[in-house]
Amino acid sequence: MRHSSDPLTALQALLEHCRVRVSGRTDGSGFFVAPGYVLSCAHVAGGTAGARVRVEHGAAAYGATVLAAAPDESAADRSPYALYPYPDLALLEVDDPPVGHPCVWLDPESPSSGTKVTATGFTLDLGPRTAVLDTGGRTGPFGRALLELVAGEVNRGLSGGPVLSHRSGGVAAVVKATRQEDSAMGGYGVPVSALRLLDPVVYRRVLGAHDRFHAADDRWRSLADALAEGQRAGAGAERSADRAFLALLTELPADTSAELRAAFLRAAPPGTPEPDLPLLDRRDAYLELAARIVLGGDRLTPELAYCADLVCSLPPQLPVARGLRDRLLIRAGETGRGEAARQRIDEDPRGATPTGAAVGAGAAGGPVRPSVIGRVRHSLRDRTRYHVMVWQFRSAEEIVPAGAESGELTLPQALSLLAELLPPQIEVVEALDGTERAALVELVLPHEALDEDYADWRLWPGLDWWTLGRKHQLVVRPLERHQEPRLHHAWRRRWERLDVQPLERTLVCVCGRGRQHPRALDAAFNTDPGLTALALAGAPRGEALSRAFRVAVASGVPVMLWERGRDPRPLDQDACTTGCAAPGRGDCPDGRFLRAARKALTGTHRDSLPDRVYDLRNEAELHEPEHAAAPNGQAAPDGQDAPLGHQVVLLWDDPARQLPRTRLAPAATTTAQPADTTAQPAATTAQPASTVPPTTAQPAATVPPTTVEGPPSVPSPRTQEGLPR
Repeated sequence: MRHSSDPLTALQALLEHCRVRVSGRTDGSGFFVAPGYVLSCAHVAGGTAGARVRVEHGAAAYGATVLAAAPDESAADRSPYALYPYPDLALLEVDDPPVGHPCVWLDPESPSSGTKVTATGFTLDLGPRTAVLDTGGRTGPFGRALLELVAGEVNRGLSGGPVLSHRSGGVAAVVKATRQEDSAMGGYGVPVSALRLLDPVVYRRVLGAHDRFHAADDRWRSLADALAEGQRAGAGAERSADRAFLALLTELPADTSAELRAAFLRAAPPGTPEPDLPLLDRRDAYLELAARIVLGGDRLTPELAYCADLVCSLPPQLPVARGLRDRLLIRAGETGRGEAARQRIDEDPRGATPTGAAVGAGAAGGPVRPSVIGRVRHSLRDRTRYHVMVWQFRSAEEIVPAGAESGELTLPQALSLLAELLPPQIEVVEALDGTERAALVELVLPHEALDEDYADWRLWPGLDWWTLGRKHQLVVRPLERHQEPRLHHAWRRRWERLDVQPLERTLVCVCGRGRQHPRALDAAFNTDPGLTALALAGAPRGEALSRAFRVAVASGVPVMLWERGRDPRPLDQDACTTGCAAPGRGDCPDGRFLRAARKALTGTHRDSLPDRVYDLRNEAELHEPEHAAAPNGQAAPDGQDAPLGHQVVLLWDDPARQLPRTRLAPAATTTAQPADTTAQPAATTAQPASTVPPTTAQPAATVPPTTVEGPPSVPSPRTQEGLPR
């Protein structure tokens, strides 16, 4: 009998040799993904690590252990028609597996709509079955979507079976459910990329074994390369290069999640958002980058830029580093990017510009400091509702959104969501910065939200002493100025003036009373560009001080300090006529805060203010026992001023660090944002240090499809699964 010359037919036959029957929680299917390792569905094998199952391959049966699986956390509460929770995957380790068995090649890139696919497994009535279907759309939110399988029958018992893409020649999904029994309406599959939601240790172990297998065994790769090459010239060479890089990356020590995300963002094209799924190892970062669309030219592709950065960061004497460098230069040369690869290798990866993008310089001529910028803005439709968005600021040319803007929220909900979004972005920015300094966190806030106790937010579970303001350099910025372009000229002018002025001599007091009424303040700001830094006599919330603050913002004052929650002390009737002149050029009669600020900021440059206030907050904590009864700005027990820092708020508004302009219109509510109007605030003045509860939206359900699992091993009623939208 002649061997088939059709690579797809040969791949389908090889796919059938990889499939197994699985008997655990129910009866279903599975397939070998690495020597001795099987992938199936959790609703087939069970959702408990350590559980024992039975695996049949050919005529032989084997025992197996569940290494990692998606738990059925909602089993007690959910409807009997609900789907098993996403991702519904399980990895099994087989006892004494068959020698020399083949393994599928996993393709984490989900096939586009209309792609032909082959699904195989073990039906209940007919035994082994292989079916050809089409891919439809996606069902579910980003990062948790199911692949629709259409134009064919998905029988019960196929759950856990592989779904082979006819385009890539790799297994892209795992069969999960049928849309309707005994019909050609198809079903649903779980993308294999969802394996990244399982135990990271098991994931790295199994996927490392998968990559090493395919680097050494050409049974699958030769057929997949031929299939891809037949559809697009050069595709086979790309696949071969990917496998070679993945085999090398497997040999490297593990990176932390923050390091992986930072490395991904350095290599990705400017403006690339973070992946929907977590990055668990270097193969994830490489494959995510390889899937990015890039234009032609001689610049490095993102995945090659990532490998070049790795070469720079590894000890050159390490054999795998030399192998990675050689492989990179070979592949870059094949694609006409050899010179770009050599240039990238010569760069320090911490300072490398992402795929050739320019990086701006700071005041001292160095790289721009990365930061996390969180913004809370009003809804245009209802100013009592707010939208939240967070960015990674890497340079003025590269500001990467951490996700979509939220829907309309109350202010407590908006602050709660902001607190939930900050910690993972702080991790990435610290890794991007590559220095030992704390991350810079900038909060762009409306006037009514400026005086919240953000510095005392406790955002890291289990570390109740770890507050945002003492672990990170925290500043606030006025939303209103960022939304008014006509105010930007004065803002830039005063910021530039502050660059050459001694801060301790520039700082003046403003209380908004007496001769400091809005018209007088406005006239003073109009005629004196040297008014660039203010020490407010209290929080900008009372009527007089609130008006003075708004005049200062509109006049472009870029730096202000005040004590959170404090109102200006009462003054004598003639105090403002004797102690200061508009807008506060003299010493305020109640000038303890002004004196403390001038003393604490002596010798501090404009650009170092966030660092200095960060130090002051920590220094104040060290003096806490000594000044426990002396709030900031009031006399200490020994008659001396209390140290500045505990309740200090720094408004530090650099006009070079602006966000992209966005249309002020109500944003559509996204499924990733909280919709419960009873959500608690992240922090309030009454509870300044409370841990912020995370909030997530719950997916809705559609018409329930039927599972394609076999009958339960222990008799139970037949169930159907509902589908998350």
